[in-house]
Amino acid sequence: MRVSLEKVAPPRGTVVALGTFDGLHLGHRMLLGRARALAGELGLISAALTFPRPPSVYLGQGKPLILPLELRLSLLEEEVDLVVLAHFPRLQLLSPAEFADLLATRLRAAAVVVGEDYRFGRGRAGDVVLLRELGAAHGFQVEALARLAIAGRPVSSTAVREAIQAGKIEEARALLGYPPLLVGPVVRGEGRGHRLGFPTANLRISEELVTPPDGVYAVEARLAAGGFERLPGLLYIGRRLTFDGKERSYEVYLLDFTGELYGRELQLSLLKRLRGDLEFPDPQALRRQIELDLREARQVFRPGFLKLGQP
Repeated sequence: MRVSLEKVAPPRGTVVALGTFDGLHLGHRMLLGRARALAGELGLISAALTFPRPPSVYLGQGKPLILPLELRLSLLEEEVDLVVLAHFPRLQLLSPAEFADLLATRLRAAAVVVGEDYRFGRGRAGDVVLLRELGAAHGFQVEALARLAIAGRPVSSTAVREAIQAGKIEEARALLGYPPLLVGPVVRGEGRGHRLGFPTANLRISEELVTPPDGVYAVEARLAAGGFERLPGLLYIGRRLTFDGKERSYEVYLLDFTGELYGRELQLSLLKRLRGDLEFPDPQALRRQIELDLREARQVFRPGFLKLGQP
């Protein structure tokens, strides 16, 4: 369940996880899992207080999103009982004391779970030490979790973005706990893939989302609104260097699929980067390369080669 901060009215006390939760990576899931477990122990409601967009967007330091808003919120709803959406420009004006009062009165917080480097209040003046002091005055406890690290590298949304932008798909997956995603509607293309013998679905990917570098990727696709389960596919990202070399496109060839996809939203799980974008002397040479790409991709699709996580 999700609700705005202005309208929230929990029927009993809550355990609130605080954060932006962009990407819902393993560090976020650890935080949310602790809030959920503590709420279960205390017989309370687990909740997450978050923003529709990361605070950096409002501060003029916008970074590409790891997940579209609707998907991020849907995944958050699977983690906790209650997702509370706050308007950051209003929240950032509150003093640390006013923010703590809001947690106690509007959210009925009995406990708050944050990361060890959490900052809050006007000018980011508050830290975990101050939050504990204010929590004690308002009657809620504060748990601060150390940042999760994998193979010695701290898990963060920044680390996930950097891995995706560098084409390090396996590294991004290790940080997220699931394969990085691309989500977008299928739009009409120019039909070149069909003429090559590999009919592709052309996707429109929002410029707000972080994307990997140009190249060819082994992916698994599913309809965002439900339908077929997961289908293996080959994703091309690039400017069609063999043809016009202009606009960047996202084209996915789904193996063993026939059907109409125009106007429907696809969710692609990126499994492995197979190669960079290349220019070929003619369409026939491109076709031969696609056949080689498919041969390599089929190794990725073998049962047990890659175990998919969620979502």
